[in-house]
Amino acid sequence: MTSLGWQGIILLLFFVMKINILLISLLFATLTFAPYAQEFSGLDIAKKTIEASGGEVWKRPKTLQLSGNATLYWKGKVHKLDTYKMWRVFPESNDNARNANGKVRFDAFDGANKFFQLIFDGKNTIQYLNEDAKANEETLKWSNNFGFSIFRFVESEGFSVSKLPEDMVDGFPCYFIKITDAKKSETIFGIDKKSFRIRLAEFDTSLGFHQRIYSDFKWHKNPKFLQPRKLRIFNDGIKTAEIFWKEYIVNQPIADDIFNGK
Repeated sequence: MTSLGWQGIILLLFFVMKINILLISLLFATLTFAPYAQEFSGLDIAKKTIEASGGEVWKRPKTLQLSGNATLYWKGKVHKLDTYKMWRVFPESNDNARNANGKVRFDAFDGANKFFQLIFDGKNTIQYLNEDAKANEETLKWSNNFGFSIFRFVESEGFSVSKLPEDMVDGFPCYFIKITDAKKSETIFGIDKKSFRIRLAEFDTSLGFHQRIYSDFKWHKNPKFLQPRKLRIFNDGIKTAEIFWKEYIVNQPIADDIFNGK
């Protein structure tokens, strides 16, 4: 100790004090902020997503009407559809992500030419397909497209939610969760870690692995309802469609005639 000299001893004591203060500060920070560093379960993430999308209105909407345009990439051909519309009456319950439910209609036009029309009236499917659409009929089957809306029933009896490894979607860090419905269909969702918006839905189909990537989110103000205006669809990693929704109407009545093919 004597060889250090008084100045050396003072410096050593000062250094030890700084180390002790640093350790105490780290311990205090750990104790103070530990509750905020909790891990979310898969169901926690799902609930936060519903709340971030519009809450009860988004979870249990009555109807949704969308209109815009689309580009289809089918078997080496590009089809630009300047009119693409959807009418949707949502079901009160749903136990299978792949089944058509409620009521739904899609109209696709290339100019004045009807490209396809698909209708589910609650019991039966009515469809018109032009020659190009007929060649891709499997792509248009309900079971190869239904999946997104099962998220709204995540808290229903017989459902389970599991958390998967995190990843990125379009450069956004995302939670990944898998929803298994009462009929054991599985649908995976990518949820933005910051905004809790659904950026991805994916599931197995007869055409391979089906992916839907959502972007350009906008709020419908009255009622409050979050709607992605751009949708990109992939089958086995190959892009098959881009859809651009320009207008959207939430919870307005839809006449029954809409689902009669008129």
